[in-house]
Amino acid sequence: MIFFAHGICGRDNRWSFYLVDCQSALTKFPSMKAIISILLSSLVAGMAYSAPDAAALAKGKELYDGAGSCIACHMADGKGQPGSVPPLAGSDWLDNPDRTIAIVLRGMAGPVRVNGKRYYSAMPPQLLFDDKKIADIVTYVNNAWGNKGAAVTAAQVSKARENLPPDVYTPEAILKAFPFDKKLRRNNGTFTPDFDDFLADVAEPVVYRTFMPGASPAAFAVALPGNQYYCWDAGECRLRYAWSKGGFIRGNQVHWSSNGKPVAKFNGIPYYRARSSKLKPEDYQHLAETGRKTPFYDTTEAVDFPIEIEGVDELPKFRGYRLVQGFPEFIYKVGDYEIRELIQASQGNLGITRKFAISPKVPITFKLTPDEAATYSSSAGTIAKDGTLKLTAKQAMEFQITVSEKNPASPVTIPTEAPKK
Repeated sequence: MIFFAHGICGRDNRWSFYLVDCQSALTKFPSMKAIISILLSSLVAGMAYSAPDAAALAKGKELYDGAGSCIACHMADGKGQPGSVPPLAGSDWLDNPDRTIAIVLRGMAGPVRVNGKRYYSAMPPQLLFDDKKIADIVTYVNNAWGNKGAAVTAAQVSKARENLPPDVYTPEAILKAFPFDKKLRRNNGTFTPDFDDFLADVAEPVVYRTFMPGASPAAFAVALPGNQYYCWDAGECRLRYAWSKGGFIRGNQVHWSSNGKPVAKFNGIPYYRARSSKLKPEDYQHLAETGRKTPFYDTTEAVDFPIEIEGVDELPKFRGYRLVQGFPEFIYKVGDYEIRELIQASQGNLGITRKFAISPKVPITFKLTPDEAATYSSSAGTIAKDGTLKLTAKQAMEFQITVSEKNPASPVTIPTEAPKK
C-alpha cells in the first residue's frame, strides 16, 4: 500500500510503471481490486493538471498585475485586504483548481471564511479574459507567494465555461459544487453576518470592494466620516461619483441576497458624476437601482481619462491602495508616472477633497465634469468653466481638488467613538 500511495502522490513521472505494477497486484490480490480502482481513478484525475511552465507563469503574472485585474483587490503580494478581500497567498480555497476556475469565470458574492477569517467583498466574474488568459492567471496564482498548486490549461477553462451554471455563485452554491474535505472545512466556508451594517452616521472610514452601478466590476464603495460617500473605479482608475444623502450601501444580508446580479444599493442621488465616454448622461438615473436584469457596467476601455500628460498615450494601470489613517489612498500609473489619490471629507463635511501626488514631476491637464449640483476649487491653478485645470510640473507634484455639494444635508455630529457592533 505504501508503494501505491507513493506513486499516486506523483513523486516521480514513472506512471506507466505503477500502472503495470497495480495491474499485477490485482491478479495476486483480488480483494484489493476496489481499493486499487479508486487509487487509479485518482491518479488519472490528478494527471489532468500538469506542472506549470515558465512562460505560463510569466504571462499569468503580467495579467494578474494588469489594469483593473486581480491586483486591484488581492494586491501584489496576494494578501488581499483585511476584512474585505480574502488572501490568495496561502489560501486554503486554492486546494481545488476546478473551484478556482469556477469562481474566476462566474464570480462569487457573499460572506466567506478563508483560513479562519471573515471577508465580505464580492468577487466579480472575469468577463474580459479568454480561456488561455484565465488559465495563465490561475496557474500563476496557484504557484505564487509560496503556493504549490496545479497548472491549468485553456481546455479546462473552456470546458468549465461551457458547463458551469450562468449565475454568479453564492458561497453556499460554490461549496456544494466543489466542497472542502473535512479538515479544511473547519476554517473555510461561509457565515451569516450578525449585524446590520447600513450606515447613516459614519464615525470612521469604511471601504467595501463590491459591485457598484455605473462602474467596472473592480469598484470600491467608500464611506467617510462626515457622511460623505463615493464610488472609486479601480478598473479605470477614476472617481465615478459622490453622494451624501440617503446613507451608505448595504454590505451584508440585503446585498448578498441578490446572488450578485443586482449592484449594491444606496438611496442617495450623486451630487458629482464624473464624465465617461462609455456612460451617457441619462444612464445616471439608474445609479441607485438594484433590480436590473442586466446591470450596466462601464469597461476598462473609456478613452477620456481625466488626467492628461503630454506625450503619454496609455491607459492607467491600477497598482493597489494603502490605508492612511484608515482612508484608502489609491495608487495607479499612467505611463512612467505614478499617481496617488487620497479622498477625505472636505472642511465642514460639505463635500470631498481629493489629494493628489504625481511623480516624477510633469505638467498635467486635469478634466473635471461640470455638474449643476456641485462646485469646485483647486489648491493650485484655476478651474475653467468646462472643468479643465492646467497645472505646471511643480504644481502637479502635490495638489488637491475639492468638490462641494451646492445643497448639502444638515450638518452632522460625528461620534467621538465608533459605534459598537
